Amino acid sequence: MAMPTILAVDGNSLCHRAWHAIESPFPQRPWVAGGVVRMLASAWLEGPFDAVIVAFDGQDNLRKQRWPEYKAHRPDNDPLLVDQIQWTYEILASCGFQVVQEAGYEGDDVLALVADQARTLGAHAWLLSSDRDLLALVSEHATMLRPRSSMAALKVYRPADVEAEFGVTPAQYHELAAMRGDPSDGLDGVPGVGAKRAAKLLRTYDSVTRVYSYLGELSPSLREALLAGRPNLERNLEAMAPMTDGLSVDVAAAIDDGIDLELVRETLTSLGLESSAAKFRRAIERGPLPPLPPPPEAPMDDGVEAQRPAPTSVLPEVERLELDEAEGEQPSLF
Repeated sequence: MAMPTILAVDGNSLCHRAWHAIESPFPQRPWVAGGVVRMLASAWLEGPFDAVIVAFDGQDNLRKQRWPEYKAHRPDNDPLLVDQIQWTYEILASCGFQVVQEAGYEGDDVLALVADQARTLGAHAWLLSSDRDLLALVSEHATMLRPRSSMAALKVYRPADVEAEFGVTPAQYHELAAMRGDPSDGLDGVPGVGAKRAAKLLRTYDSVTRVYSYLGELSPSLREALLAGRPNLERNLEAMAPMTDGLSVDVAAAIDDGIDLELVRETLTSLGLESSAAKFRRAIERGPLPPLPPPPEAPMDDGVEAQRPAPTSVLPEVERLELDEAEGEQPSLF
């Protein structure tokens, strides 16, 4: 029996993408919901999937209650966008997808619980979101699909992809993010320590705990920065971690329910979203794309395979671990 696959979706992330990407002359129609369904169809290129679970942010955010600075700088959403998000929630539930929204929790918390349940059930979760924090969930049981400029440019992250791009394993990514901070969420990190420097520290010492155990081996400037930034770091480790206690999601039920294409069609067509319904049906009925061909072999020279240069170590020498001067990667809006 094939391993079940679940497409777990960050509903707020996709709603914001649809809101900014689509201009509707009919603001009272559910055009954001139509855009989200079309994005699900685009994600199906990485499928097929046996179930869809869509997570939305709940009211009374627990993180905002505990850390007032969390997302405090963000302006309130346009009231029309708020209405469109609520409408999208209701429409996706009517389509038969499992839709989850719990007061106090964010969609990312739900996706973390989905990934955990998938592992327990012997299933595979595909996490569709623009939030980089979810990279910490990537494993042999969870793959992340991260939209970039468009849904056609989905970036697929498996464990090796996370390590290749960020220089740490998915298990270390949470600590990298805590050290780096996240200005988009109002969470400052360790001053002067960006993603690259944090990755070097974690590659050298394995964990934040060990970094602080070996402060005496670091340069004075880096040591002082780590000491000064420790309160930020400790807050970020908690604020960026998934909150799943008290949260409920039923992955097994979503797999059993499957996807009712006729219900999706009827629901969307009744709302004037025929084109979105048609694109979703085509995506499911098309089947998976064939695998990519293998890369070309290295050129041969006089019958001898070309020699590649020996890889150089990426591990820094301890005494060279200094502060980043101009490292400050700005996260994208989505």
